[in-house]
Amino acid sequence: MKTLSLTATFLLLPFLALSDLRDWTNSEGKTITADLVSVVGEDITLKMDNGREYTLPLSSLSDADGTFAREWQAEQDALANAPKPATETLMTLPGKVIYQTSFTEIDSEWKANVGDWSANEYGLSGVEVAADDHGGVMKRASTLKNVIVEYQVKLGETKGTAFGFDNNDHIARVSLSPAGFSAQKDDNDHEGPDTAKPFNKIAEEMATDEWHTIRIELLGEEMLAQTGEHISMGSDPLLAADKTKWGFVVSGGPVSIRNLTVWEALPNEEWEKTGPRLRRKYEVDE
Repeated sequence: MKTLSLTATFLLLPFLALSDLRDWTNSEGKTITADLVSVVGEDITLKMDNGREYTLPLSSLSDADGTFAREWQAEQDALANAPKPATETLMTLPGKVIYQTSFTEIDSEWKANVGDWSANEYGLSGVEVAADDHGGVMKRASTLKNVIVEYQVKLGETKGTAFGFDNNDHIARVSLSPAGFSAQKDDNDHEGPDTAKPFNKIAEEMATDEWHTIRIELLGEEMLAQTGEHISMGSDPLLAADKTKWGFVVSGGPVSIRNLTVWEALPNEEWEKTGPRLRRKYEVDE
């Protein structure tokens, strides 16, 4: 790695085959195109299209580029230090954390219009109320697109619980009950021909007195849900829609929930190798 003044580097680099990733301007107004490798202290390292790296003082950049570089490194540091899923992702890789709660309290953005929901030092508790004539529902209004969702649930005496994604109507859900585990694309048009599209169902007894970690991966038109060794997955164009409300549903109860984290989902290059095998195994349309 070479260390040069930015002026010298900017004079040298116009003769090189440059990357098209970003233009950088120094305090004298000269511009190059290079990739940002890192910012350490008051130095920045740029990588040219020919593979050469140069470390320069941040102070030699324009004010705008210096600010961009510091903000970029802050994002990289936050990503490196962010919590990772407790279970290994398959289809995607975790990006930045979008939302996180242990559910020792319920913040004001959660709306529990149906059922009885409360929080304590152990997490969230939800129970269906018979007078509501509807399963208990607690959801949060904020827009998600491609995401990883992970949480822990203990079934207790509940008949079943689900994590659902909605917009103006239902989009998808992942369900856990004492009798099994499954994911599905929901009925999004109750007045028309659209119907629910269940993915493969895991028909197996699930312990009601143990914590189950559930991970949901949504990327484009595909969804993969996993708990333990059990996977339910499928695809549908509706899954690519914005999810403007999301959260929990409980039948019976109470159910216990804790440690919810939502990450931005990034593509996983390994999925090109592992995806086709899993799609065949679970009979998902290519």
